Amino acid sequence: MELAFDEAGRGDCVVLIHGHPFDRTLWAPQLAALAGRFRVIAPDLRGFGRSPVTPHLVTMREYAADVEELLDGLGIARAAIVGLSMGGLVTMELAASRPGRSWAIGLVATTMQPPTAQDRAARHAGAAAVERDGMGVLVDYMHTGLYGPACRPAVRARVDAMMQAAPAAGAAAALRGRAERPDYRPLMAGLDLPALVCAGSADPWSDAAVTAEITASLKRPETVIIDGVGHLPNLEAETEFNAALDAFLRAHAPA
Repeated sequence: MELAFDEAGRGDCVVLIHGHPFDRTLWAPQLAALAGRFRVIAPDLRGFGRSPVTPHLVTMREYAADVEELLDGLGIARAAIVGLSMGGLVTMELAASRPGRSWAIGLVATTMQPPTAQDRAARHAGAAAVERDGMGVLVDYMHTGLYGPACRPAVRARVDAMMQAAPAAGAAAALRGRAERPDYRPLMAGLDLPALVCAGSADPWSDAAVTAEITASLKRPETVIIDGVGHLPNLEAETEFNAALDAFLRAHAPA
């Protein structure tokens, strides 16, 4: 699997993993902000952006293996891995399977909980609907919780266009993969890595209880809650998010 990716900067490596149903351009502000100090890699996950599509189902472990293969090909032995939403699940897969490869992790607007039976059924049904009716079905659902109340129209327009452009087959495969995700709490409990945990206070999915559970399941968490923003703190509160991420990475960078 050859992933499309953007790269900028030099120094210790930071990998930015987008969520669902987005692509690597979700991280454009962070790519620019971090490139003066770090080597920043932002891939398109399998089935999104310009990366090849695998239909039906792609597991979180498979997404993680693709990123591992990308890093191997680039000769990157260690990196900080930062993931948003589904990207956070992929980040935890990477950290749990090869903890020595990460010097820090960032978990943004995500969860450690496994899906409930109701959630699993809804994701499988949603995948079938996306395959049948197109991305509009998923975009309509995302509008129920994606944006905070003060999200700028320009951000909404850019993200809506990004979601509409996502391949339906790739988005459906990711929905099914998320329905089969494991319980990450025991996998992360023994991990001795600095971990930035970030969420918006107006996020109905990665809410205060979900975020507190993530923090409680980690040995070395550093939690940042950004007031008034929804599921995309890196775009809705770009300046505050960039400052928090940059400070965290600088504090823990190997060099």
